[in-house]
Amino acid sequence: MPGTQIEMKIKPPRQAQEWPYSSYRDSIGKTLSSPGIRSNKKTHINCGSSTRMASNVGANVDQIRRQGRWNNTTINGAYLTNLPRD
Repeated sequence: MPGTQIEMKIKPPRQAQEWPYSSYRDSIGKTLSSPGIRSNKKTHINCGSSTRMASNVGANVDQIRRQGRWNNTTINGAYLTNLPRD
């Protein structure tokens, strides 16, 4: 209609909220136990997969180490055990 204005309300993006450690741990634990997966590394389970994914797309060990704030012993011994090192 001529002269009619439509008012649109745009919501601002939601702010990310920090999860309490216990809630995160419990959520991961339930997710893993549902299909019968047992792990004592519930809160660190994504660290290994994220390092492998970063390596698969071309990140070198130093870049991955800095991003994860790991020292050389930790990243080589725990997260990149089966990957070639430069």
